[in-house]
Amino acid sequence: MNDESNDVPKKEKEHKPTASEDAEELREIAKALPELFDALNESIPKMISGIIGSVYSPEAAGNMGSAVGEFYSKLIQGGIPEDAALEMTKKFVGALDFDKIIRMVTSEVETNTSKKKRNRDDELDDKDDD
Repeated sequence: MNDESNDVPKKEKEHKPTASEDAEELREIAKALPELFDALNESIPKMISGIIGSVYSPEAAGNMGSAVGEFYSKLIQGGIPEDAALEMTKKFVGALDFDKIIRMVTSEVETNTSKKKRNRDDELDDKDDD
């Protein structure tokens, strides 16, 4: 007996969550958020302090000074006139403005966070309308 139905894989019906299942999932997420935010509130300041500490430590300052000196020396050795090498070195040092970089990153994080919150609020409003 040749049963062709065995050769054809059975398609499982895709489960579409109901409104009550969606609501339950949102409640579970809402319960987990305070714990997540507590963890972030502890870890992010430590991470930023670590980054700032490593950038502004005496060792980092020495490394930066060596890097700037080597950059300038390589330009001179490469035949760049001293005034042009000095200008290029100033721009190189300006690119190492870590305070500016941290402000840019912080601003970007704040922008993304507020966008995500607005999107989440909009999604919740849309679900309430259903």
